[in-house]
Amino acid sequence: MSLVPDGTPLVLLNAFPVDRSQWDPLLEALPDLPGDIITFDVPGIGDMPLPDDEPSLELIADAAVLAMREVTGHDSAVWVGCSMGGYIAMAVAERHPEAVAGLGLLGTKAAADTDEAREARLALADSVEGAAGHPDPRAAAEGLVGTRGEAREALVAAVAANIARHGGDGIAWGQRAMAARPDRTEVLAALDVPAFVAVGEHDAIAGEAAAHEMAAALGVEATVLPGVGHLCAFEEPGPVSALVAALIGSADGDS
Repeated sequence: MSLVPDGTPLVLLNAFPVDRSQWDPLLEALPDLPGDIITFDVPGIGDMPLPDDEPSLELIADAAVLAMREVTGHDSAVWVGCSMGGYIAMAVAERHPEAVAGLGLLGTKAAADTDEAREARLALADSVEGAAGHPDPRAAAEGLVGTRGEAREALVAAVAANIARHGGDGIAWGQRAMAARPDRTEVLAALDVPAFVAVGEHDAIAGEAAAHEMAAALGVEATVLPGVGHLCAFEEPGPVSALVAALIGSADGDS
């Protein structure tokens, strides 16, 4: 999606294991922005093929910066990542800090996995490698959606259908990439750019404690979004669009 390409570009990095259509509700809610908007899938998800390389968030980060620069002609962008997308955005900040004009983190963590979480990721990766897809898309979707009441079923069904589109090898690649990530709290503390951190009230995967830790490292206040879960921009795009628009405005004001 390209608007008037005069301002700072916006790169949206999606959660796992859903593709870039996660951002469709947010894109509809965003006001007109002055720069390009880029979304793309991670390896093995959606339209993105698997590389021959070992699973690595750093590989994705490097490719994302290169693609952003080739597509937009800009040296830097505002990076907004949800969950795995947040991990990638933080890898961009570590490896290419000059490419970061602003940073938005949604439902993610700067900390590395605990030993237990890492082992669970690797076990799931082993179980789905070579399989047609995720063993239980519905159960995975239930854990990603925090919305309650009448709207919940449609959201869960949409997320489950998205997860079901992706093959087991792509899911395994992503889990192994995330399992290998380091703690990047100090990366955030070293940044001096406009930023926001937000988390859903019912996010049982990332949680408020992680949001407050990242916000403290960035020198900002975390925003807790009521009534939603891990995929907060998909569940309730309005409040997230306001955060993104303000971040773009701050980045353009600093440039």
